[in-house]
Amino acid sequence: MNLRLDPPQVPPLSTAERTRLRNRVMDQARPSEHRPRRQWIAPLVGVGAVAAVVAGTLVVTHKSPTDVRTAGTPAPVATRLQGTPEAKVGVDRGPVPQAELATIVADCSFPDETGPAQLVWSRHVRGITKDSTALVALARDTSRPTAQSTVARGRKPGPGGAPDFAKLGYRFCMSRVPPSAKLGAIGSVGRVADKTWRAEPTTERGLVTLSTQDGDFTADLTTLQAWRLYRAHPDVAKVEARYVLNGKPGPWTSGVVDGGFAYTEVQARGKFTVGQRLTTEVRAFDAQGKQLPVS
Repeated sequence: MNLRLDPPQVPPLSTAERTRLRNRVMDQARPSEHRPRRQWIAPLVGVGAVAAVVAGTLVVTHKSPTDVRTAGTPAPVATRLQGTPEAKVGVDRGPVPQAELATIVADCSFPDETGPAQLVWSRHVRGITKDSTALVALARDTSRPTAQSTVARGRKPGPGGAPDFAKLGYRFCMSRVPPSAKLGAIGSVGRVADKTWRAEPTTERGLVTLSTQDGDFTADLTTLQAWRLYRAHPDVAKVEARYVLNGKPGPWTSGVVDGGFAYTEVQARGKFTVGQRLTTEVRAFDAQGKQLPVS
């Protein structure tokens, strides 16, 4: 038995076939000026994607030079929400109930003013405890302003008329509902400086801070709260904030955007001391979810 398997016979190539095969081999061996560019396309796209993700991450921790508690440069569109999960906590409770309007008007007035405050904007928001809520508002004095720049509810202002920095009579205020000493934090009213009120938000600065309170406590000092009121650019459709405590950020919390104004609020829980402050970071988005610069 012959175990050797001979290869089948291959017919000889014609002259034309030899020429065609030789040309194909030479074409493959000849260098091409376009081939290196195609080889680098994929690596360049990869590097660009990594750079975009890094830029989106830096946006979250960027501190404004004028306000260390406000974050805000726009992220690239392709990565505007990468690394920043959607906020799962919200503070909005809707418009101020009709039954509470008189309360917030009274709390937006300084003692001894001859007329009620005129509400410019108001909102019903979550409270500092689970069984409470709050009313926040911006208002304007309709009578003679007083000299007190910032007072807590029940404290009397000094004589002398409106201070020079707040001749327009605008003020911010907060009322706790129900007003209970158990909350620890109390309602307050404070001046909005004329210069601040006149500062209009822009596409490069979507939020203008009108008021800030970053040290409200419950009576047992186990909840620390920070809240803010802003004038908002028309492009701003959503605002979110989070606290940073001992270098560690808390969860993103959805605020309120309504009628050209915005409100943010965050709460941290632990064991705090009187006078302690809560640093916050803020970001804003348009109706399509694109992150906007806030300062």
